[in-house]
Amino acid sequence: MAPPGMNLPPPPGVPQQPAAPVIPNAADDPFGAMNAMAAVGTVQRAPEIVIVNDGKPVENVGAGGKGAAIAKIAIPAVGALVVGLAIGQIAKKNSFYNEGLKDAKAILGDAKSPSTVVAVKKSLSKLDGILDEAKTKNGLAPDTALGADLTKMALELDVKSEIVFRAKQNALDSDLSGQILSFYAGVAEVKGMIDTHNKSAKFDEMALADAKKNKDKATLTEGENGYLAGQLKYGVLLSAPTDEERSEFGAKIVEIAGVYCGGGANPVAKCPEGEGPSGFAYRNDPGSTPIKGDLATSGSDSVPTKKVVMLLENGVRNALIKGGDPGVSEFFYTRRLRAIAERTKKLIEQANKLEGDLQKESSKGSKFSFFM
Repeated sequence: MAPPGMNLPPPPGVPQQPAAPVIPNAADDPFGAMNAMAAVGTVQRAPEIVIVNDGKPVENVGAGGKGAAIAKIAIPAVGALVVGLAIGQIAKKNSFYNEGLKDAKAILGDAKSPSTVVAVKKSLSKLDGILDEAKTKNGLAPDTALGADLTKMALELDVKSEIVFRAKQNALDSDLSGQILSFYAGVAEVKGMIDTHNKSAKFDEMALADAKKNKDKATLTEGENGYLAGQLKYGVLLSAPTDEERSEFGAKIVEIAGVYCGGGANPVAKCPEGEGPSGFAYRNDPGSTPIKGDLATSGSDSVPTKKVVMLLENGVRNALIKGGDPGVSEFFYTRRLRAIAERTKKLIEQANKLEGDLQKESSKGSKFSFFM
């Protein structure tokens, strides 16, 4: 310890303390002593502590402050999230609705857009016209030209599913979506019917060709009978017993040959210009001697006997003339075409309704959406 009055430095390693301020003797300099003491008190003044009692335990003070701060941030955020979700759902529904409008327009299409309702309906109407014309012309009998037309129509009715069904049909009304599926299923059915008919017709061609040959053989030509040229060479001879002649009652199928002119004894193909036939030649057996008879040209309740009656055209007569297999082939040929014609007409009616519903749906206004 240093002697009084001496100010020695601290030993090495001991931090040097700042020198304390010199306080004058109050007896000598009362004001200086007061100022010095005030300076020392300002430097060494202890911090003040203010205690407030809010009635809460000490451990809850910090947690309460943090919870209030988090609540101030979280409540507005949750509210914004709820509003955002609600707006998002509305926008999503509107986007779904708008997709339905686009799908309706895409499926409806126009006459130049392949596989759409309008284009397919046009092809169906064309097919309907072809079949109606064939029915009027020859009763839907076998026709090579008709077969070629049906082959072209099958290609037109080949619906491209990637064009039509790329639309999100789940965005459409369930009833309308059902109509669309039903319509295109019907189109596929008609196309399948045409394809089946065309394949069957190829196998029938040989039989139908034989039928044509048989019919040609059974038809009278100008060289055989100019008066009945173009008609079948077969007729019916009515027979009934009389008091003078015993004969069977009934009818016989006979072959018509030529005609008799004037008093000639032999039949010829055609009478001279300006002269009508005096009788017709017929045979009871192929290749037998012709017999002179009369031709019944007008009908009544009773037809006289010993007169030849021409055969009227019907399915049985044609089957007898053309042969069994060709007759069956032609029967099924015609029946297939009638089925196609009936299904096509019903499908056109369905297309008309679907077209109207799609036009109504596609004409609706779109709704606002963030996903547009």
